[in-house]
Amino acid sequence: GGDAFRSIAANLPTGAPDFVHVVREDPRNESLLFVGTDVGVYGSLDRGGSWRRFMESMPATPVHDLRIHPRDRELIAGTHGRSIWIVDIAPLQDLTANVLADGAAVFEPAPAFQFGEEARGGESYGQAWFQRPTPGASGRISYYIGDEVAEALAAEEEGGEEGGAGPAGASRGPRVEITISDAQGEVVSTLGGPAGAGLHTVTWNLQGGAPEAEPLSPSERRDSMMVAERARFVADSLVEAGWEEAPLRRQIGLFTGETDRQALFGGGGGGGGGGQGGGDPEAFRERPGESVGGGGRRGGGGGGGRPDMGRMRELADLVRPGVGMRGLFGRGGGGGRGGGGELVEPGSYTVTIKLGDRTLSRTLVVERVEASR
Repeated sequence: GGDAFRSIAANLPTGAPDFVHVVREDPRNESLLFVGTDVGVYGSLDRGGSWRRFMESMPATPVHDLRIHPRDRELIAGTHGRSIWIVDIAPLQDLTANVLADGAAVFEPAPAFQFGEEARGGESYGQAWFQRPTPGASGRISYYIGDEVAEALAAEEEGGEEGGAGPAGASRGPRVEITISDAQGEVVSTLGGPAGAGLHTVTWNLQGGAPEAEPLSPSERRDSMMVAERARFVADSLVEAGWEEAPLRRQIGLFTGETDRQALFGGGGGGGGGGQGGGDPEAFRERPGESVGGGGRRGGGGGGGRPDMGRMRELADLVRPGVGMRGLFGRGGGGGRGGGGELVEPGSYTVTIKLGDRTLSRTLVVERVEASR
């Protein structure tokens, strides 16, 4: 008769609007609840004892229905007027009471896929720069750090700094090192991740380490210096003309060597004829429509994320008239530091995270999806 009922409203927003349209219990973790309200989605890890807003990259909008996909382990929100929102909740499903009590965990990564298609003469059939990467096209590594473990890691880093051995990038706060090894135990990639308390996800672009660049010849070094000098002059002129300075400086840094190309463009690869396999027509090739190139729209360089390719072409034409984007990724063109390595081969890779005196590992499977013929 309702005697055993209890309120789970807890700290959900009150006042107007404050309607809860839907409540869903996770099928894997009975302590995990989601609600759709008039102002978005909220989640609870303690069966309604407390709630947190759960809406990264989602605007405040009424959510009238929620579904949890049993196979893909995703939360699907049906919104009022803003289409459908889908988010991976597998780490939350695995964040059980035992994991919370243990204080640290690395969750089983979903398989990562390398998508490819046949090369068509080297050109891209993509109409425009594809801003949204294909889901599953990168390795996603999720891990949890409890309060006590986070405090110990912070204290350990402070002790290292006092002894003069603080790691690079300490200004960003404590970091953990994540290594990815192949079946032979060889480390193919090393990533950094936050060491603060909470649930974290780091992505791997499925590439190995970048090969060492050959030293520039005297003429290439001279050309690089000339390009960098002209690029700084162009940047100053465009700022005076009203271009937004922060994204412009990041992009112009590709020509001066001050911007990491891999960080700016993400995990993309070469065009249809580049990368793996050379001229072998049967070799796997990364999807050319999602590689650097394709059309673009003017303006809106943005402060983060991948750059607007229309604007990048405009900058390249100003910095290197007659050469443009063709010189951006070549030698001696001021093309910036970094650059990713080759895609790794399909197979099983070991992800290892060291948290103080604890070492946690999981297996990440990389599969390759060949183009259908």
